[in-house]
Amino acid sequence: MNAKRLVAASIGLFLLVLYAEQTTGQSIYGLNYLGEHRMRGGSRYSALGFSGLAIPDSLSILTQNAASIADIKRFTFSVNQFLSMSRIGSDKYSSNQNRFEVPSMMIAAPLRKGLVFALGYRSRFVGKGDFSFTRDVPDIPVPYEVYKHRSSLFTVPVTISAKLWGVLNLAGELQIERGSIKDETTVRFTEEELYHPAISRLNRNFYGTSWSVSALWKAKEWLSLGAVFDAGVDYGIDEVYKFSRTDFDSLSHADFSLPPAFALGAAVKVRDRWWISTTYWRRNAPEASIFDEFSGRLEAEEVVSFGLERRMSQSGGFLRRLPVRLGFYQDRWHIEIPGGEPVFSRFVTLGTAVKMPGGPGVINLDIEYGQNGSSVRNGVSEKMVRFGIGISVSEKWSKRRSEW
Repeated sequence: MNAKRLVAASIGLFLLVLYAEQTTGQSIYGLNYLGEHRMRGGSRYSALGFSGLAIPDSLSILTQNAASIADIKRFTFSVNQFLSMSRIGSDKYSSNQNRFEVPSMMIAAPLRKGLVFALGYRSRFVGKGDFSFTRDVPDIPVPYEVYKHRSSLFTVPVTISAKLWGVLNLAGELQIERGSIKDETTVRFTEEELYHPAISRLNRNFYGTSWSVSALWKAKEWLSLGAVFDAGVDYGIDEVYKFSRTDFDSLSHADFSLPPAFALGAAVKVRDRWWISTTYWRRNAPEASIFDEFSGRLEAEEVVSFGLERRMSQSGGFLRRLPVRLGFYQDRWHIEIPGGEPVFSRFVTLGTAVKMPGGPGVINLDIEYGQNGSSVRNGVSEKMVRFGIGISVSEKWSKRRSEW
């Protein structure tokens, strides 16, 4: 094959990979879209199946409901790390994936009693995938594709939370939105001495701002109610295309909008230290916009969750002092693979916590086990185990004479 024909065939091949209606790599785990939606909240809330919108927390500030932060009485720092291990499989291909999320973290400082300022970082969407598979292309020795995907859309919330009348917490947030999605496809050939690899890269850099308001009402000693409204995000996107031949490189700008979302939740004390909780979260379907491969395949996302918690005792033996948390949640993703077939995530959760030795604080631990997608309905599924650990420490907001 002459050089001109080889170049044309190679370029056609990796453009086919980049813009294909639904390649194997793009199908798995919603790749080439935003990634997995990460619900707000640290390990305590993950252990409850993210059902804790109406559950206050006076020790940690990585909560599902920003209004809970008004209960913080000391300068507090919270950090949370999630690690997931999974196996993704379709009829023909399978892949093991390990994902380390960038830790979520927040700091909070009481400005006065019942008024708290907080600032932090948390992920909205996270995706990672490494796959390889063969593809039949006329007049080309059997090629195989190595596909890499990395996505991380995050927000920096600037929060003011206030307690009113002793029973109602309100919060407002300005959210600075940033992140990127990176897709890389390398096409290699069995006859490497004759055919050089063809590489295509697409980097999308996201930026924007949004806002949210939330409320937490302790209606009764045995009943709490929560609500959140998260305004839509209008992202500006800088797109950078890079190919093996630099003369095909290009730059462009695009826009993408996430519609507003809302959530409602309740927590009920059923006996002594036992509480049950539930939360419903929803965001309407976005436009496909830059994700042409999902045109006509995007619907509203809904999350339904339930949790059961036995809170820690202040007295008794070691086991009585350990909280016990159980949960379940179902997430109906925005994407449909193939068109008309929704993608569901279903997880069961378990967790506990121990007090921080030597001072105010807590260590939360949790584990999630479940599955994303269905090999029957969606042609691909992912079985996943996710571990989480959250640490919160605090001290009185005061100056120490010995330090000056």
